[in-house]
Amino acid sequence: MKPDETEEFILLNQIVVTEEFLNSNPSVEKTQQVLNHVKRTGCLDEPITINRDSKILRDGYRRYIAAQKVGMELVPIIYEK
Repeated sequence: MKPDETEEFILLNQIVVTEEFLNSNPSVEKTQQVLNHVKRTGCLDEPITINRDSKILRDGYRRYIAAQKVGMELVPIIYEK
């Protein structure tokens, strides 16, 4: 099953996470909600947004973290407009 609006699936390790995201402190509660959804359904609730050319993460850091924690290799993505 794939989330609505998914353009394709890519390997999680291809996504480039900037220092801005790495140094942020996402809400533990909201991150846990995403993680619980992934554990319950086996998929992300929404695709991760990345830049088409650079593969830099633009939105969906919590989803990225959840996918990483459960060991997902392929993740749904959309490209920033």
